This record gives sequence, structure tokens and C-alpha cells, in this order.
Amino acid sequence: MPITHKEFSPVVLILATAVFISIFANSSFFQELTAIYPINSDNVLFLASTLIILIALTAFLLAVISPGRLLKPLLIFALLTSASAAYFMDSYHVIIDDVMLLNLLETDRAEALDLLSLRQGIYLLGLGIIPSYFIASIRVKRSTLLKHAVSRMSFLFACVAVIAVTLLASGDSYASFFREHKQVRFYANPSYAFYSATEFVADSFANSAKPYQEIGLDAKHVNKDNRRKLVVMVVGETLRSDHLSLNGYEQETTPKLEELHLASLPHVSACGTSTAVSVPCMFSFFGQDNYSQADALNTDNVLDVIQRSGVHVAWFDNNSDSKGVADRVPHFDFKSPDNNPLCDIECRDLGMTSSLRAYTNSVPEDDILIVLHSMGNHGPAYYKRYPQSFEKFLPTCHNNQLEQCSSREIINTYDNAVLYTDYFLSQTINELESLSEKFETLLLYVSDHGESLGEHNLYLHGLPYSIAPKEQKEVPILVWLSDRWPARKRLYDNLSHWHNSGSHDNVSHSLLGILDVQTSLYDPSKDFFAPGHEQRGAVENYASN
Repeated sequence: MPITHKEFSPVVLILATAVFISIFANSSFFQELTAIYPINSDNVLFLASTLIILIALTAFLLAVISPGRLLKPLLIFALLTSASAAYFMDSYHVIIDDVMLLNLLETDRAEALDLLSLRQGIYLLGLGIIPSYFIASIRVKRSTLLKHAVSRMSFLFACVAVIAVTLLASGDSYASFFREHKQVRFYANPSYAFYSATEFVADSFANSAKPYQEIGLDAKHVNKDNRRKLVVMVVGETLRSDHLSLNGYEQETTPKLEELHLASLPHVSACGTSTAVSVPCMFSFFGQDNYSQADALNTDNVLDVIQRSGVHVAWFDNNSDSKGVADRVPHFDFKSPDNNPLCDIECRDLGMTSSLRAYTNSVPEDDILIVLHSMGNHGPAYYKRYPQSFEKFLPTCHNNQLEQCSSREIINTYDNAVLYTDYFLSQTINELESLSEKFETLLLYVSDHGESLGEHNLYLHGLPYSIAPKEQKEVPILVWLSDRWPARKRLYDNLSHWHNSGSHDNVSHSLLGILDVQTSLYDPSKDFFAPGHEQRGAVENYASN
């Protein structure tokens, strides 16, 4: 039922929606802006002009996407989208770019539930549902097609004119702003989200149109010592190097790993700041500088090449999925009690370890590579990532609304999840020790990306790489070699040369090298285990009994 008998023209409705979104759903944008240009007499005109430009730009976008009878549905969609974007930007200081949209589409049910909160409901109600009700209820003036087209084109021209005049009136200020503070535009809601959606759709079409390319057709497995190798690679989730006591962190988060003889590379650069980018990138041969999702999804990765060489490859997953990496190798899902024997409020990473022996027994010959994709420290519900018995650091944050917890509570909860990862990895190493009669065994741990825990008022991960902080980009790599592995000490020495360097770009070449896979794709200068890397920093970094 209409809430008023008065009719409103479409352009008035568009402008009113743009004003509402610009003022009430752009808290993060203006927080970023006023941090650079504080509210005072010197900046008040510039700040006011920025609001005018934001309203005009939003109105222009809404006018473009909401023609004719689609006006109300698309304005409602814009309100709900802006409300959701405002919640995530205000609560976690994330940016809604094309990578974040990819993360959203690839989020499974459990991850989505972790993000639900009362605060999110309030945002959706106040910024989305209530104004959407008003839009749905009011009357819109109807006009002929010609009048409608003239009115809409005039409105679009007026929006462009307002933006142009406002920019010209403060030309010097905006020239400096766009040159030195371009990152602020990432928080403009919903314009940057709409721009990112356009990029995402364009990339998706590029992905589907690109032909698949097989590479490494010359791959050959050479068994150098006639003993079978078993390499277990653990792909970690959201683990920061600086939260491992193994690397000097003050809280004892890795007591069991510190009892083992292993190598730690604490300063490794992640390929991206989200799983959707980092995991496909680390297994590809493109490297961070040349990586694109379209290329990665339509080209063989290192698992394909290793499998082609004759090595048995398997992917065990306790995370959302492999992001396309394991589409062509045997894949086992451990997110369900059907396969995972260790499930309570969620299935535990350690449950994957219990199936290592059964899988190796099913493969009577040749070397084996098994990838364990762990749940690790996935946020914001860090308290779900470990059993209650691992709640050592107190007080904790049993809430997915991190802004409601103190810094100490967030860090303690995150560290308890690290403590469980320490246990999971140590038990996996124990299992590999027990298989050493049959295999030369090795464990390689690589985290996909880091995490912000409130530093600079940032939470979680996924910021564009160019502006992401060190906490989201620096990750640990850990390597354990069994006593039976040939030239064990030499390999540890080679690894130590990477103490202050290395990146995800090294992973594919290191897997080829350690599994004795010969191919023209292999670059020994990128192999962690190969000799000859120029030493940078500390000579040695491993703990021993």
C-alpha cells in the first residue's frame, strides 16, 4: 500500500536515494577522508565539495543502472548492497573490490554463518530494508518514453556538470588528493563496489573464453636413490609469521614445533591477501607479477605437472575448497564427519592426518605428494578454530564482531588457534615419522596470507595488495625433514639462506625440486632446497632437540 498519494518523478527518487546512501552509508569513506583532511576552517569547503561529488557520482550510477520499470527493484538492490558494504567496511575496514567479490562468491555456508551478527542485521535494517520499504511504497510518475528519455539524459548531464564544476572550483586540492591519496576512493560506497563488480564480470567472461593450456609436457620423475618419497604440504590459513613463538613471539604458541628439528622462514611474501588469489598463485608458474585468475584457471599448475611426471598427488581439504587448484587431481573432502573423525562444532584439521596412512597404503609404488588444506586461523570466529582444551591464552573473544572485543582478547583467541595449528603440525610430523620405514618423509607448511588483528584499526584480510599492511602479506614457511631424507643437513643449510627473503613464487619450483621432477618449467634459482642461493640475513634458523 502506498505511504503517500503524491507521485514522485524517477529522478527525484534517484537523487533522494543517492543522498541517503552518500550520507549514511559512507562512514568509512569520510573517516578515511577526514584522517587526511581534518574538519576545520581550512578544509571545510573541500570536504563539502567531496560530499557533493559523491552524491552526484552515486546519482549518476543509479540513473544508469535503473531504467524504466526496473527503477524500484534496482534502487532497492543498491540500498541493500550499500548497507552490506557499509557494514563490512565499518566493522572490519575491508574494501569491496573484485577479489573481495570473488571471496564472497566462493564462501561456503560455514564461513558465511561466521560472519553473521546482530550489528550486521541493524545495518541491513536501518540502511537497507527500511529505506527500501519507502521506495517500494511510494508512487512513481509515469511518462511517455520520449519524456522519460529526455528527463533521464538531462539528469545524467546535470550530474556530470556538477562533478566537473566542483572539481574545477577546487582544482589544486583535487589534483593533490588524486595524486597522493588515491586509496581513499576504494571506500566510496557503492561506486567502487559497482566498479569492482564490472571488473569481476569482465574477468569472468575472460576466464570462460580463454582456452585451456597444458604445460610441462616434458615432465619426468627421476628417482635418484630408489627409496620412495612422501611429501606432505600443508596449506595454512591466515597464519602470521610474527605470532609463532618459534620466530620469537612472546606468547608460547608453538611449544611442540620448537621441540622438533625444522627450518623456519619467517619473512615470506604472500602472493595475495586472500585465499582466492594466494592459493592458485602459489601453485602456478606465473609468479605474483604475472598472475591473473584467468590464466591460473586455464593453465596447468604444479600439481598437474607433478602428477603428469608419475608422482601420485592427492588433495585433502578441510577448508572451503581448492580454488581450482585440485580440479584435476584426486580430491578428498574433510569438512564432513563422513570423512573426518574429529568433528565437534566444526571438523578439525587433525582429522586429515588420520587418513595419511590409509592413503599411502592404497598407493603401492612411486613417490607421493599429499596437500592438506587446513582451516587454520580463519576469521573472524577464531574461537571456533580450536577445541576448548587449547584455550590457553585468556581472556578470549567468543564473538565474530571483533570490534566489540578488546585487542588483547582478539590476539589471545587468534593465538589459541595458532596453538592448535602447532599441535596439528606436530602430530602430522609424528605420523610421518611412523611412516619413515616405508618412505623418506618431508613436511612443508605454507600459509596462504596473513591477518590484521586491529593494527591501524584493520581486521581480517583481503585489502588490495598495494595498500595492504605487512600483517596481511608476510607469512611463515616451515619445513621438517625426516632423518632418512638424503642430504638432510645440506637441505636445511640451503633453506637457511632464505631466512630474510622468499615468496609464494618459490613454492612450485621447490616442489618440483624436492620431488625430483625434471621439466623445462623448473627454475633452480627459485627452489628453496637448491644450493647456490645468495645468503641474505641470518645463517641458520632452525630449532633442534
